[in-house]
Amino acid sequence: MQTSSRLYQCLRCHAQVVICTHCDHGQRYCANGCSKKARIASQKRARKKYQTTRAGRFNNAERQQRFRNRQKQKVTHHCSLQTPSHDVLNKQLKTPKSSPFRPKQTKAIHCHHCGEICSPFLRHDFLRDRVNQGDCRR
Repeated sequence: MQTSSRLYQCLRCHAQVVICTHCDHGQRYCANGCSKKARIASQKRARKKYQTTRAGRFNNAERQQRFRNRQKQKVTHHCSLQTPSHDVLNKQLKTPKSSPFRPKQTKAIHCHHCGEICSPFLRHDFLRDRVNQGDCRR
């Protein structure tokens, strides 16, 4: 039996994503790394906001002073490595041969996270919380 699934749009790249009930934990991003990129952007905004506060400015000044003190202690450096002059690159680029066989295109809808076949009837909203489904408080 095909499982129930939800259709949503990734908040970062705006791709349409199908996710099965088993994988659905309230995702808002696709499986192509958008959540990590969004997390990095969020942390960057938080760091920038912190740097504008009084404590952030003082901590940054203290950190920069420690860095300058460490740089004063370094008196030697490594010379650059000499590269051998006899290295030669291949002139021909190896390109993969294209396969004459194309994979079968099926009309089945698959979960973008686990690949499970899903029902063609897609939800656009979350399922109700399974723990509170029997709860009649409203």
